[in-house]
Amino acid sequence: MFACPNCKEKLKLVKSSHLQCINKSCLLPKKTFPIINKIPILIPFNLEDCILQDSYSENFINFGSKKRDASNIKMKIKKIIRDLIYGKNIKTIKNYKYLADHLKKDSKILIIGGGTIGSGSDYFFSMCKKKAIKIDSIDVYFSQNITAIADAHYLPFENESYELVIIQAVLEHVINPNRVVEEMYRILKNNGIVYAETPFMQCVHEGPYDFTRFSHSGHRWLFKKFKEISSGAHRGAFSSILFISSYAIAGLLRNKTIGILIRIAFTRLSKFLDLINDDKSNIDVACGTYFLGIKSNDYSNEKKQIKIVTFYKGAQKK
Repeated sequence: MFACPNCKEKLKLVKSSHLQCINKSCLLPKKTFPIINKIPILIPFNLEDCILQDSYSENFINFGSKKRDASNIKMKIKKIIRDLIYGKNIKTIKNYKYLADHLKKDSKILIIGGGTIGSGSDYFFSMCKKKAIKIDSIDVYFSQNITAIADAHYLPFENESYELVIIQAVLEHVINPNRVVEEMYRILKNNGIVYAETPFMQCVHEGPYDFTRFSHSGHRWLFKKFKEISSGAHRGAFSSILFISSYAIAGLLRNKTIGILIRIAFTRLSKFLDLINDDKSNIDVACGTYFLGIKSNDYSNEKKQIKIVTFYKGAQKK
């Protein structure tokens, strides 16, 4: 099932306690990976784009932001409360419905950053269960939702292993998004689908583990090897205004709780205003953008660059 995150050769199970890369030519300094609570830790520490620190205990496995709940029950309760207070994202729900309806039985899915269940995915997961679809999920912290702890720069899977890869609100937290997308392309089968959501006009979150933002055009360029199915803003201009103004006011008053209360009070309104706002305006001031695409060998073999300037879909065209 798992491959070496560095050389991509298969890993050998040793005494049920760890996995080992048996490729003698692999340049990974440490070729063994522990299994804790039945979850393998497949992080190639000290490689170029791996910024995670080799420090953990069996009772607390978290290589990223420490504000995480390992309890599945707690996460479910938080999700229910969040949906009640903030409402759901109609665009995301629509995109997940597309994914669910286009997946065949017995497909394999990888969710990158799946320690927490993504917003708008309830119908998707229910359909996956009906279709007996296998879901693998990775993150940088322990969760009952994951099958491995791994670094997205070095996915521990063989080439062309999956029909679908989902990466929702993760690419802003990786140091080299291009490498992560290359890895996603590698593990997808021909005609496999990728779905990504990434922030644009959002404040820093998760502190030292937040690095990058993408405009709609920049996001499309990131996925330039993929043939587009659809793309756009999944949260628009008014959501951006709410994010930035709530954080600014909280900073001015030196009170984070004020910012949270502002978002609680106005998130539903901002989502409604996003829906009635012009799509082109939302793209220019998107709170977050999405890309839904397909890996097509025919598309790749055409060897033609996307004309990214003419791709632009915002409101500033002459």
